[in-house]
Amino acid sequence: MRHIYNTTFIVEEKIEREWVAYMQEHYIRPVLSSGVPADTIFTKVSIDQPEGKTYSLQLVFSSEQALNRFLEHHLSPIEEALLSRYKNRYLCFSSTLTEI
Repeated sequence: MRHIYNTTFIVEEKIEREWVAYMQEHYIRPVLSSGVPADTIFTKVSIDQPEGKTYSLQLVFSSEQALNRFLEHHLSPIEEALLSRYKNRYLCFSSTLTEI
């Protein structure tokens, strides 16, 4: 049974391209280099919100322990760097999913 940490982002249209490039280089790459997630899925949601363009990042873990280890030891600095660079330019919410 896999566990997924899903974050949905709504990004200002003006910064969309720059933000996507930043996510690929400075968010997803460090996530993968941590060696904890088994996979990542980065998608653009087909229906945008009036507030901006919508993206989803799913981090896939092979166990609940791996997910918890990632949340406790790796996620905070990556999220803080994103917030520092794009404060008030995006909204996000996260949820934890369990594959059935």
